[in-house]
Amino acid sequence: MNRAIKTGVSTSYDTRLATLALTSLVSAIVLVMVGSFVRVTGYGLGCPDWPLCYGRAVPPLEIGAWVEFGHRLLGGIVGIQIAALTWLSYKYHRHESWIWPPAAATAVLLIVQVVLGGLHVLNELPRWTGLVHTGVATVIVGLLALLVAVTRPELIALSNHLRPMTDSRKIPIWSSICLGSSFLLILSGSLVTRTGASLACPNFPLCGISNIPENLQNLVTIQMVHRIIALSVAVAIAYFVIILLRIGNDQRILRILCYTLISLLVVQIGLGISNVLLSLPLWSRILHLGVATSIWAIIVLLAVVCRHPIDATESTSSSARSASRVEAIQ
Repeated sequence: MNRAIKTGVSTSYDTRLATLALTSLVSAIVLVMVGSFVRVTGYGLGCPDWPLCYGRAVPPLEIGAWVEFGHRLLGGIVGIQIAALTWLSYKYHRHESWIWPPAAATAVLLIVQVVLGGLHVLNELPRWTGLVHTGVATVIVGLLALLVAVTRPELIALSNHLRPMTDSRKIPIWSSICLGSSFLLILSGSLVTRTGASLACPNFPLCGISNIPENLQNLVTIQMVHRIIALSVAVAIAYFVIILLRIGNDQRILRILCYTLISLLVVQIGLGISNVLLSLPLWSRILHLGVATSIWAIIVLLAVVCRHPIDATESTSSSARSASRVEAIQ
């Protein structure tokens, strides 16, 4: 059922909200990939100050400056999208617990992310701000994916169809495992990169070093822990997809999401191997974080679709409030 009908809000505004949620999610994932490009190319300090670049609103004609400045511009575009999304959520859906609170949280985290970005530059790229920066970006992407799941008509219909079949404890347990482990994997990958542990182990799947030098022991540990988490995530995702396809294989949108998730997982494994065996090629490093973020977003989508409660009482009261507002305007 279209959420616009349930809440009494005009279809045009619901369409705007659903479209804005989806475009914001796509933009945020692209922003993560651009941020990865800035990092792996070494242009993180292309603009050594913040918020200006070399003390100017428009940076000088230098590649590094424009790469970093382009990242900031794209961040500004995403910020405008999230601000519009938050405003629409508050104005027309503030009584719906699955829309307004996540939108507000996204806006707050965006402010935190902007401050972190500034601190990251002004403190000359310390490890801790980079790690937190990645974590906050991942949470923002997850919240946008949640908003997509509860505003897109096709996903709402899928949720309504699956709800009677997802009462089993397996769904919440395995969706939670996938969410938690994939988030941890992204953070551990960021730690690998920022500690210089990316090539601590020259082989795959084993490390390939028989006698680990004392100065490399911590780096090897970080690298191998990341691989173990990656293996655990792959197994968890595969099992989660099997469970979903068993209960909803007749649903085309669910099949698309599940097969896309598995495809991205295979690609991600290949990218991880490429990073090790090809000694961190630029293209592989950029795609690795982008694909990981996309996997995370799809897991959030699936988890919310399977667990999103359609509260008839909330919808009815929201409809009455919306109708009252329309009558007052008239």
